[in-house]
Amino acid sequence: MAKDTSPQDLFRQALAVTTKAISADRDVEVGFGNEAGGDEARIVLRPPPVTLPAEVAARIRGEADAVALRRAHHDPAAHMKHRPQGDLPRKVYDAAEIARIESLGANAMRGTASNLDAVLEHRCRSGEFAAGAENPEALLAPALEFLLREKLTGRTLPDSARRVADLWRAQVA
Repeated sequence: MAKDTSPQDLFRQALAVTTKAISADRDVEVGFGNEAGGDEARIVLRPPPVTLPAEVAARIRGEADAVALRRAHHDPAAHMKHRPQGDLPRKVYDAAEIARIESLGANAMRGTASNLDAVLEHRCRSGEFAAGAENPEALLAPALEFLLREKLTGRTLPDSARRVADLWRAQVA
């Protein structure tokens, strides 16, 4: 490794190597672009910013971990075959799959668990959940995802996620 490698380049290299390892696909190519995603041959991660505070680094690692875990533990054909009809049942089914996949990684790797917590915290602080107090039904799928994640991992949810989960905790407990 060159001595003039920037911290951002080192972070990107480490992120790519770790993502590839977690994905359990030695042939996958990991790259960076403005739109995260990928296909069968490639995983595309969002590039890290030039300045990288610790909480942003954890979130970026968590996003990469989630993509890699999905690649390793998700069967798209089986998921689609068993996916229910109707908007709400589909949202709940998809949310349960996210909880299942991410819990596998969180239970196997402590660092991954912390990274996924950072993503969850960021997600819950976003505008997506701002209106939830007025319409708890709109938050049923994510609340069930969070409750399932809590049950599968035995980990305490971040405060912002706990508030969402608590909207439905009594009804599903």
